[in-house]
Amino acid sequence: MAESVARLFEEFGDSHQFLNGMTAEQKQQLVTMSSVRTLTNRQVIATLDAPADGIYFIVRGSIRLENIGENGDRFLSGDLLAGDVFGFLSVIDGNPPDHFASSHGRSTTIFVPAGQFRNFIYSDIGLTRAMLEIVCRRLRMSLITLNRFAPGSLTARVVRCLLTYVDQRGFRSEKPGRTQIAVNQYDIAAMLSVSRQSVHRVLKDLEASGILVIGYNAIDITDLQKLRALH
Repeated sequence: MAESVARLFEEFGDSHQFLNGMTAEQKQQLVTMSSVRTLTNRQVIATLDAPADGIYFIVRGSIRLENIGENGDRFLSGDLLAGDVFGFLSVIDGNPPDHFASSHGRSTTIFVPAGQFRNFIYSDIGLTRAMLEIVCRRLRMSLITLNRFAPGSLTARVVRCLLTYVDQRGFRSEKPGRTQIAVNQYDIAAMLSVSRQSVHRVLKDLEASGILVIGYNAIDITDLQKLRALH
């Protein structure tokens, strides 16, 4: 199992660069306390009534975050994609997470139990500092995410939503001059609590303006500078 974990850590994209500052010995310690967890579609890994059981390093697939609206319905908060990590805040402070979390599609993760991870990061000041930097980055991104609910036209809100995905590294640049984000019209509508048809009209207008191209479960941003100017 340890060999499989080590191989997956090599594949892990590590958008937070958490592993970069570790010594070879610390990386081996992390491998030893970790296990591989393959999640089925919609498999729940965290709820609002209990602390997270551990840290999930997302190697393939994604983790969907949802919350409860004022009317009691769930709404989509966002997705954590490959290279990201779920569970930091809840594991550190021992409180329940702020979101329901479940696998969006089949996902491969590296799992570290909560207690072992806490002991690990507090064993070295460098690891503790790295965790604090990640927490600060998460807080800043949370504040940015709140902007999508700020007053404004639906176009401005959709644009802010798209930029949230871009700025959270939820993208891949496989085509020259393009930024592709893994989000679709239904996801955006769920995050903004509006109809899918309304989002579709906005996206089609943006597509007609040459700012983006609507794909299957993805959107290609062809003019990021022009998109930023609209929010």
